[in-house]
This record gives sequence, C-alpha cells and structure tokens, in this order.
Amino acid sequence: MSPRRDADHLSIVMHELRNPLVGIEAAARVLAKDLRTHPAEQRAQAIATETRHMLALLESVADAEAAAAGRLRSILRPIDLAALVGETAESMHLNGHPVKLRGTDVPVRVQGDDRRIRQVLANLLTNAAAYSPPKGIIEVTVGVDPRRRTATVEVRDHGPGIPPLERRKLFSKFGRLSTAGGTRGSGLGLYVSRAIIRDHHGEIGFDSASGGGSAFSFSLPLLESEDAARPAKATRKAAPKRTTPKRRSGR
Repeated sequence: MSPRRDADHLSIVMHELRNPLVGIEAAARVLAKDLRTHPAEQRAQAIATETRHMLALLESVADAEAAAAGRLRSILRPIDLAALVGETAESMHLNGHPVKLRGTDVPVRVQGDDRRIRQVLANLLTNAAAYSPPKGIIEVTVGVDPRRRTATVEVRDHGPGIPPLERRKLFSKFGRLSTAGGTRGSGLGLYVSRAIIRDHHGEIGFDSASGGGSAFSFSLPLLESEDAARPAKATRKAAPKRTTPKRRSGR
C-alpha cells in the first residue's frame, strides 16, 4: 500500500474516532454540571478531562502525519507576535507554575498563522511546566534581532535540563526523555512545532540554560515594514544562540 493511501486511511480512522469523542466530552461536561456537589461530579469531570486528552492526541497524530507528508500548511497574515505570546501564556493553566513575561509590552509584527503559533507556544509552555519543579517559574521572552531581521520567542524552565546524550531525541517523532518520569505526552509536540515554524520560514532550537533547566526558542522573520519602522529604543536583545539538532530528533 502506498504511503499516500496509508495517510488517507489514517485520516479516515482519526475522523471516525474524533466525532464520538467530541460527543463524549460534551456529555461529560453537561453531566458534571448536573451533578454539581454530588460525589459523582468528579468522575464526570475526569471523563471530560481524559476525553480532551485523547482529542489532543488525535490532533497531534494528524499534524505529525501531515508534517511527515509535507502537507502541514499555515495561513500567514500580519500578526502581533508579542501580544499573541502574552495572551497565550496568560490563558493557559500550567499547574500552578507562574509565568514571567518579558518583551510583550511592545508590538512585534510578523507574518504568521496565529492558531499555529499559539499551538507551538502551548507545546513549549506545557513542556516547561511538565519538567519544572513544583511552583517553578517559567520565563517567556520576546526579543528582536535587527541584524537578522527576526523576532525571537524563548521559553525557559528551571527543571532538570536535558541529558547531553538524549538531546538528539529532541524534535523527533515520539521522542521521550528519561527525565520525563510520569509526565504525560506523546512525544509529538516538538516534532510538530518544528514543522510549523519551518512552514513560517523560521527556526526553532534548544539551549542549555545556565544554572540548570532548558531554554527552547523559535524565530520568525519580521515584517519588512516593522523592521524599518521599529524604533531603536524598542529593540530588545534576541534570545541566545540556539543549537538545532542535525537529525530529526520530541520531548
């Protein structure tokens, strides 16, 4: 069977799985609302949570297959990357991890797909929370490199870091690290994120953070008008130089 036909069959199967899961998740939410203050409310909420996790996994698999086949596409338009970063970070529930934002108070205009960039940010923030110590701070910085004419977003955690021998697994399909412990994840987040950033003509990479932890960052080309009009005083230091794995290597 051809790879294209395999992909088509997988798409059909995922579509058939998605529809009932959406119904189950909606029914569980309604049931939890009806059972408010009842002992069974938590069970209904757990069903809804687990169903959302399964839906997210299906979406990740679909995106990974599209990326592998070169069919992952973004709809590009002018967006304010700084505002998008701030909104995404503030809207996410990261299990009590505070987020420290830098550089989001000045507009940074790039050509991007806000839904796809939000997806990349969610992947990086979720990873940072999963690998951080309890209540550990997650630092998110938006910067501009005038020389390279790029905007950069860095997400830094203060967790155990990534063992040197395992860094080749980063950005690979289903890659999981020994430091993952009991954290949940498919190992597809970074793989899909790399495909999205590449589709934006950008770069994504990893740096070891000084003092421990990890720092993932991505860069996107600035809009030409933004690059020309941005005042010098608003220019911020770009994130540190990244090392991008040579082979397809996820967290």
